[in-house]
Amino acid sequence: MKKRSLLFTGLFLIFLLALYMQPIWFPQEPAEDETTKQLPRTPPATNLNYETIETEGFAHWIEKDLDAFEQDYGQPEESMASGFSFTINRYLIDDELLEVNSEDKVIKSIKYLGEEDDTIKPFKFGMTMDELSKIAMVYPNFTIDYQDETIDLELEEDDMNYRPLIAFDNGTFAILFFEQMQGESQLYAVDYLDSETLLKLAPYTVADDQGPRYAQEKGSDWEEIHQFKRQQTSDFLQLLRKRKEQPTFSLDSNLQMTSEKTLATFINDKEDILTTERLQELQRFEEEEPGTFMLNDSEMTDLLDDPSISGHFEMPVYDPSFSVLSWYSTPRLNERLLASNEASLAVAFSKENVLILWKELDYQTEESESN
Repeated sequence: MKKRSLLFTGLFLIFLLALYMQPIWFPQEPAEDETTKQLPRTPPATNLNYETIETEGFAHWIEKDLDAFEQDYGQPEESMASGFSFTINRYLIDDELLEVNSEDKVIKSIKYLGEEDDTIKPFKFGMTMDELSKIAMVYPNFTIDYQDETIDLELEEDDMNYRPLIAFDNGTFAILFFEQMQGESQLYAVDYLDSETLLKLAPYTVADDQGPRYAQEKGSDWEEIHQFKRQQTSDFLQLLRKRKEQPTFSLDSNLQMTSEKTLATFINDKEDILTTERLQELQRFEEEEPGTFMLNDSEMTDLLDDPSISGHFEMPVYDPSFSVLSWYSTPRLNERLLASNEASLAVAFSKENVLILWKELDYQTEESESN
């Protein structure tokens, strides 16, 4: 009995010793603080800049000799100085648009709307954004080196959906224009251009409002340039309506006179149309800020003072065909320019300022009957 008591006492002492020494022999890891678990993790650094794709199609011709291009595509139907350092060369192709902008016989941009998919590889006319995503990533930010500067471009949602920017590995770019339509939008035109032209046209938001600008050329024959650009813009708008099987615009000499008079009135008396804040905004665009200035609906109504006429004012417009492509891929302007109603059209230019007027024929018929 005594031996059993001693054995029990010994085992009990060993148990107590083990219980006492357990935290020392087997220290516990400190429990992770619950608040630490809930803290958001810092995401890995993301490169917001773009990646390039292989150079194909018209992208090969950017910054190349214009004479070599014309050996393949023939002489232009028309060539005209833009008044802003580059020349616009228009090539005759039935129901298509092919325009090349050049400086000193060097190609700066190529705009093409047509049917030949080989010229716009790896893209295809009629392709959707989903199909584009299998070829190239659509980026919202681009950092572009220009001379001694780095300039940041920011694409907004509409830009990414209807005017995405793609970069090629030869340092050139392409703006893909997707048309507004029910269902998925489809590619209908491409503008290939070098980095300088991209920055000067400024179709996207420019961070810090920095970037190069086009300057008016001294000694330009503006009357001849305005006439050329009026015809260029009208022809392109007519082509777009024809391709959508809409009735083409009719030409109205009275409406044309109205457009020229109205544009001159705005340029000379803009303070009568714009608020002080809007006038200051316009002055910033005129002097240094990249981007475009447009009259809103109420300002246009005050300027026209005629409910039968609709209009669109924009500045600066250096390259009319590029601006038309942008309008066509903008929902509000697309609806107006491609409305099924028959209408007349007038286009007025004053250097980098443009005014488009259109008037439904129903209004004109009513006016004729009332007279």
